Amino acid sequence: MPILFGYLLRFFLTGFLKMIGVFIGLFLLIDGIEGIRRFSQKPHFNILDLLLLLTSRIPNFLGMLTPSMVLLTTLMGVARLIRQNEITVMRASGLSLAGILRPFLAGGVIIALFHLLLIGQIAPHTNRIAQQIKDRILDHQVAPLSQTGEVWVREGSRIIHAKRVDPQTQTLHEVTVFTFDPENRLSARLEAKTAVHHATGWQLNQIIDYRFLPRISVETSPQRPWEVSLDPQRLSVETPPPEMLTVLELHALSTQLQRDGHSATRYQVILHRRLATPAFTLAAILLAFPFALRLPRSGGALRSTLLGLLIGFAMFVLADLATALGMGGRLPPLLAAWAPVLFFCGIAGFLLVHLSSPKRTPRT
Repeated sequence: MPILFGYLLRFFLTGFLKMIGVFIGLFLLIDGIEGIRRFSQKPHFNILDLLLLLTSRIPNFLGMLTPSMVLLTTLMGVARLIRQNEITVMRASGLSLAGILRPFLAGGVIIALFHLLLIGQIAPHTNRIAQQIKDRILDHQVAPLSQTGEVWVREGSRIIHAKRVDPQTQTLHEVTVFTFDPENRLSARLEAKTAVHHATGWQLNQIIDYRFLPRISVETSPQRPWEVSLDPQRLSVETPPPEMLTVLELHALSTQLQRDGHSATRYQVILHRRLATPAFTLAAILLAFPFALRLPRSGGALRSTLLGLLIGFAMFVLADLATALGMGGRLPPLLAAWAPVLFFCGIAGFLLVHLSSPKRTPRT
């Protein structure tokens, strides 16, 4: 039995590697032609940069399509075993469907671990390289932080708002500070034209200070020190795109945003989705396996294969829908990421149990 297990495991992994080769070839062909069409007229374009750009985008491409490739590999692999009557021989020798499925799941675990490493660590770094190459070809400059918009930061019982940040001079422009009492009532509001960070700390300029408790009062002053423990590096809301962040960086960023009073829902959803995505590999195997085994009984290989692909694509559509609901705050991030996986694993489990159960013939 270990020999048969090894044979099926090698059969599955070899088929998956061949599928990767086909997909990478199509990607290089299609994206290469599109890259030449898009960048060939740019003054900084050269073939070497285009080849580096295509190569650096391969990990992200594989990370997105690994479950689809596993689905197709399982469908085509099991169909081939059926055509060659190998499944019939295995069943006749006493091997159960679970025994046939086990090597495929073992291969799926190996692929899922590689997939997690790919999308969690490798792809973010290569995405950064791809963006740098693209910016070099297009001669794009990174926008300064002063163009990133407004800044909101929570500091204890105060909420700090600045309309613009100048990182070079460490200056906040058009600052508003809202102060709340222990009962969450607005007790003061401070407005300043600028807040500048010096070696000795922060200094406010052109200040209007409104006090609401215990009575309303207004004070103005040209400048004064600002006692606040804010690191100037924390004040930028410009964050890199999620596809350029590793799993650990996503977790650290979402924690930092929550601590500073920003919404971290987007990054939490993407973090959990990235952790859940490799599980789609196993779900794809569990879904494809029963459909492939039904090929001789369901009216032909084409019909069953198309049905299996339809279910597989429905899995990814539902995952994207759940992610969108999570981004909009309709679902908790953990549920938005894992619910589609558990749903389709449940469907696959039902199909496998139904397939393995012996059919009873009615008595006459």
